[in-house]
Amino acid sequence: MNLFRLALCLLCVGAMSISCKSDNKKEENPSEINAPAEESQVAIKDDLNKDNLLVKTMSTPEAKTFTSALVTTGITDLLNESGPYTVFAPSANAFKALSKSELAYYLNPENKEAFAQLIKNHIVEVDLGSSDLLQAVRNDKNYELTSLGGAKLKVSMKDGNLFLTDEKGNQAALGKTDILATNGKLHIMERVLNVAVK
Repeated sequence: MNLFRLALCLLCVGAMSISCKSDNKKEENPSEINAPAEESQVAIKDDLNKDNLLVKTMSTPEAKTFTSALVTTGITDLLNESGPYTVFAPSANAFKALSKSELAYYLNPENKEAFAQLIKNHIVEVDLGSSDLLQAVRNDKNYELTSLGGAKLKVSMKDGNLFLTDEKGNQAALGKTDILATNGKLHIMERVLNVAVK
């Protein structure tokens, strides 16, 4: 019986010492544990919620191929900058309309610089909505824009629709317009302009 009491006492002392040790541990505040994770999630969410031209272009289904071209040419950072910029993004169908030889030329890694210039020829360094373009054409029938790639784009209106014409006379109608971004505007057009295959 004494042996039983001794064992019971040892168990009680052991249990108390274990429980005292766990009481001495600093109580962790669940909000402190999760704070860094929550902060990083907020930072990621803020990055994803930026309404800049890159995010708008990536989230516009008609600009899917143009977005791929931005990535391929390495000029995505441009649309993250403060700008302002106006992007005239050719639709996926516009890229599909390019000939096989034109596509092969631009997709050849040796011609990455030419491909980048082609893409920059669809971006101007000014914030222009469709109403701005309409007003500009009403004021000046020869209204021209100069793209980041150096190409001239003439803006015109026909039957209530806006058109861009490149230096070779190729014309593209603006389809979906005025996709607003914090650093400019995105317009979708139905043709790739300034195609210059060597």
